[in-house]
Amino acid sequence: MGWSGITKLYRFNAVLCFRKNHYLYLEKPVRIDEIELSPTEFQNKVSVSFTVRADSDKEAMREAEKFIDSLCTAILLSTNIAVDAESINIVSRVEEACETRYSDTERTKTIAVHIVIQSAITLKEEVSVSLSLSLSEPHIKRIIEIAGKIAGFDELVNRFFRWYRWALLEDDPIDRFIKLWIAFEIWAEYKGYKKGKEEGEKIKMTNALVKECVFSEEEANEIYAIRCSIFHSGVYDKALNKLSKLEKCLETVVLNYGKTSLSNLQS
Repeated sequence: MGWSGITKLYRFNAVLCFRKNHYLYLEKPVRIDEIELSPTEFQNKVSVSFTVRADSDKEAMREAEKFIDSLCTAILLSTNIAVDAESINIVSRVEEACETRYSDTERTKTIAVHIVIQSAITLKEEVSVSLSLSLSEPHIKRIIEIAGKIAGFDELVNRFFRWYRWALLEDDPIDRFIKLWIAFEIWAEYKGYKKGKEEGEKIKMTNALVKECVFSEEEANEIYAIRCSIFHSGVYDKALNKLSKLEKCLETVVLNYGKTSLSNLQS
């Protein structure tokens, strides 16, 4: 007789936070397999309960973060509403200890022993005319399906979506410009834009702005100059004039990528 190992089932609860004037509305809890979305006392927050199978607390936390990140991006692609995790907590843990017994014929029988361990570990806490969107059960099911596919996206793409969501959740227009620009730089890297031999980063990014955003070279140079003023000297007086242009560019990038990468998912 021997023990072949211990696998743990972790039950997590996450709170997703939207902008106060742009959020999703749940009338009642909706459960899709082991994932449950529930309304909270705050209209711009949603509770998500889900299960992760892992061999250690650290692995479980990493997988939970990855799932919630994918879920937030799936919501963005499905509704055009940005959201981020306010908190992710372990609420319970079940250990599956597998005992193997050997019979006379050398066949084996495995017995799973379940031990429930309650816990309360905070995984992370991030800050990030009203418009609300009511979600139906089929819509939530599709969002969860999309989240499953997003988990397989290139890491640069997932990082791009993360910064783009953070930008949309940002109230301060200058901070929003900065986060949008960081997202765009990640996108340019993913798309393989190369630095020029002499001017380096400027050539790379203005070329990306022209091709991805359909900007003129003059406008691309202006936006890059604003980026340099903000990042290198803290001067941001011209940023507000170009913020909507940059927002529109990244919105187009997101919509096009979503249509292409998720086209094989049925509505």
